[in-house]
Amino acid sequence: MPETKNIRLLAAIMFADMVGYTKLMQQNEAEAKRLRDRQRKVVDNYIMEHRGQVMQYYGDGTLSMFGSAIDAVNAARDIQLELQNDPQVPLRIGIHLGDVVYDDEGIFGDAVNLAARVQGLGIPGSVMLSGKVFEEIKNHPGIRVEAFGQHELKNVFQTTSIFALADNGIQVPAQKHIQELTGSYQNSVAVLPFVNFSGDPSDEYFSDGITEEIINALVKVTDLSVASRTSVFAYKNTSKDIRQIGKELNVATVLEGSVRKAGDRIRVTAQLIKTDDGFHIWSENFDGEMKDIFSVQDEIAQKIAEKLEADSFFDTTGKLYEASTDSVVAYNHYLEGLYHWNKRTPESVNKAITIFEKAINKCKTYTNAYSALANCYTMLGTIGHLPAEKAYALSEEYANKSVELNSTRAESYTALGFVNLFSKWKFDVAEANFRKAITLEPDYLDARIGLGYLYRATCEFDRMIHHNKAACTLDPLSLPAKQELARAYMLFGDFEKALDIFEEIIELDPLFRSAFEGISMIYLEKGDLENALKYARKYLKLVKEPNSGGAFLGYIAALQGNTELALENIERINLRADENPHLNLSLDLACVFAGMGDADTAFKYINEGIDKQLGAMIFFDSMIPFRRLIDDPRYQLVRERIGLPKMKKMSA
Repeated sequence: MPETKNIRLLAAIMFADMVGYTKLMQQNEAEAKRLRDRQRKVVDNYIMEHRGQVMQYYGDGTLSMFGSAIDAVNAARDIQLELQNDPQVPLRIGIHLGDVVYDDEGIFGDAVNLAARVQGLGIPGSVMLSGKVFEEIKNHPGIRVEAFGQHELKNVFQTTSIFALADNGIQVPAQKHIQELTGSYQNSVAVLPFVNFSGDPSDEYFSDGITEEIINALVKVTDLSVASRTSVFAYKNTSKDIRQIGKELNVATVLEGSVRKAGDRIRVTAQLIKTDDGFHIWSENFDGEMKDIFSVQDEIAQKIAEKLEADSFFDTTGKLYEASTDSVVAYNHYLEGLYHWNKRTPESVNKAITIFEKAINKCKTYTNAYSALANCYTMLGTIGHLPAEKAYALSEEYANKSVELNSTRAESYTALGFVNLFSKWKFDVAEANFRKAITLEPDYLDARIGLGYLYRATCEFDRMIHHNKAACTLDPLSLPAKQELARAYMLFGDFEKALDIFEEIIELDPLFRSAFEGISMIYLEKGDLENALKYARKYLKLVKEPNSGGAFLGYIAALQGNTELALENIERINLRADENPHLNLSLDLACVFAGMGDADTAFKYINEGIDKQLGAMIFFDSMIPFRRLIDDPRYQLVRERIGLPKMKKMSA
């Protein structure tokens, strides 16, 4: 695919939206178009006058960008004052200041989503502002604002301060209006993993898949908060009380159910339960044939949404579930592939590849299967379990095919972002794709984790913390998200926070070995080699592969000054490489030699990793053992070979 130039910048983003346009179109199409044309003319004039740029028209609204917050606010005020004159146009405006990525296709990122959310809190004639905009304009004379306090907004992963411009002639919403719109708790649901009652344990993937697809359908309901897949799957086979689950996931309702599959017939039983008192709101059985599975899923999701609609503000009209394939056989393969992919081990990923390929053989236009295959091959190439040349050629092919088939899915752009990051080492292009993904679907977890990886590579640990916090908000019980947040705090130098999070992970899953590895690295940073070795051994006890752990133990031995033991572990690494010719262990060897102070040999293996296009090389700057080499002139040469950007100053 052709690549466009991507620019990251700090900008003031303005969303302007005409209230009631759809309804007016139904009642008087000519009048609706007349008001829309007047709005566009006024908006265009004042945005240009205040040094802004209209980036996109979308029916009854506009998305614009300014170089400064004060220009954006002045433009918004002039637009609203002009549109109060006859014929009046009921316009809401929202402004936020933040990072965006700007390319030939438009602007993307969290700032765009937040500006849209802020705009949605307004009333006709209002100009709503985020706290970041207020901080920029508060000392400018002649600008009056009204504060509405901090609020939680959907798909915004930290509380946001809300303000409204209160100049003469500008409409200001009532406090109650803001409170009602942001009272998201009551409009929330967690879909617990459906139980497999088929009698065949191999059908487990099917009940898991039903759960996942219902979650995906409900996420599309405007202003309905839906607990993420990772969070709810932590409760699989749990005996916890529904009320306790509700507290832990902060949801008002829980959907639980079962799936019984017998031949070509299926029965899905579902019940919706209030978490405050355990009261059953609704329960129903859905019977059908496998060929009807897509309509059954849509029917379940629609029923749930209707039950939650009372006294709420979200729209449940239209079809919630959009099947990404018409083939039930392909869909079954895809669900089974996801089941194995979610285990994230090299063995399970290889199995997932085989099954995703079956899905594509049954449906050549299956977007989700292509993006899933791309992610599988990217992972194997990154960790050195498949030759980079083969792995990345396939991952790029499948990611591009996914975008080609459907350019409106977050999965497609995220898969392409991982290819750009780990295969091509094109950081700006990767960032643009991840930000496009979160603009399309702000609650898509993998895009957040992708940005976390990117900022880890560029040593922007404050940004890494931000996006991994967002990931943990999406998935409060996601162990990979928690691990990356802990790693971010460790790299940022906040060891206590990192230790706390790693310990939370171990409490949730005592077999999650990467947490023990993380704790060991923290103790290495603190110079406590005794505890570092203790947790390293706990980590290695959970690794089943023979001769693994040579890099870890060898590095610690080197720091202890035990050269003989370090060399023994280098032999373990070489033996493992001989037994597994497909593995790339260049970084393992480089780490031990760096610990021993043998810079020549360390750089030899580092450059070998680059030559073999090992994806993990992008983390060169943030790999603790290599900090010992930072004063060597060859360090900067390695950075240049990888294409790492100039190291940026960290901020808290």
